Amino acid sequence: MKNRLRSVLLSSLMFITPMVFSSEIDSFHGRFTKLKDSTEALNIKTNILFKDAIKNANKKMAKLAERQRRHTNEEAVDIKCSEKILYKSMRRNFRNHYTGKLNPWIIKSKRIDKVIIPVTESIYQDFKWFEAYVPGLFARVFKDPSAMLLRVGDVLVGNDKFEHFLGSGFTYFETHHLEKKSIKEALRIGWKAETGLLGANTTGVMAYADMLANFSGMRFWNHILANDEDVMGPEEENNLGPYIACVDQKWVQVKKMDWSNYIEHGMDEGINCSKFKNQVMTDAVLDRIGLLEYQFSRSYQCPIRPKELEKAALKYQKYKIYLINTDGHIPVPSDKDFPE
Repeated sequence: MKNRLRSVLLSSLMFITPMVFSSEIDSFHGRFTKLKDSTEALNIKTNILFKDAIKNANKKMAKLAERQRRHTNEEAVDIKCSEKILYKSMRRNFRNHYTGKLNPWIIKSKRIDKVIIPVTESIYQDFKWFEAYVPGLFARVFKDPSAMLLRVGDVLVGNDKFEHFLGSGFTYFETHHLEKKSIKEALRIGWKAETGLLGANTTGVMAYADMLANFSGMRFWNHILANDEDVMGPEEENNLGPYIACVDQKWVQVKKMDWSNYIEHGMDEGINCSKFKNQVMTDAVLDRIGLLEYQFSRSYQCPIRPKELEKAALKYQKYKIYLINTDGHIPVPSDKDFPE
């Protein structure tokens, strides 16, 4: 009986794991490949999905109003714009590459110029399955297609950052803006993920660029309706919303979304350096980067663009310890506790 249960659990893990974890982004191989700027294509698709989500939200509200009218036998029911319905509709389009619409489009679209590096050729190719079973085992077996690089403006960014931005970003937003918990409680979510089950423990990588994408995504979700002031301050350049407003009891897009306002060099793992599970795995990555330098006779040491890292550290000074790594490629600290 125990053996059967163990087999079922193992089979379930084999099925669930590729649905939960993605291959780590290699921001070094193919880094200097000339890629077309994807900003315009991303903006067009994103704003189409905005309109689609708004249309669906308004339909749901109209159905709710009609249901209430029939129940009360009144000619008309005054129903206000439902934020809950709007967010749920938006989440159908903006989530991850399994349940959303934008991320699968990024992966499949020929309008997005990409660099795809298989894990077996990446800086993580020496990670063993028992050290980090996502790149060491599952990414090899399932050949996860999510590890891609694209260019937004002059920023080289992994497509996984859009998942962090939209998915984990909403979790941050829900925690801080909807549940009214402290900003640290939101940041703690990403820290625990990157040092634990969704990060160093399974992928071998603690990605600060992921945590910055989460944080920026929180800001984006708040900008949708702009009910709260931006966490970066009251300045106009921080408060980019609202994108959507309630007009005559219907949701209406009042401003277009522009990814260039959010994607930045701190989301580039070649600039905002990651940390690794232990010294052995750190040395393995550094050796692979060293081979790249030997092969192409140019520097690949992280941060590849130090001035951009300095700018990011200055911009996020208040939250730097949670979002920006200025220590370079080093092991994850043995003390993984969230910095208070």
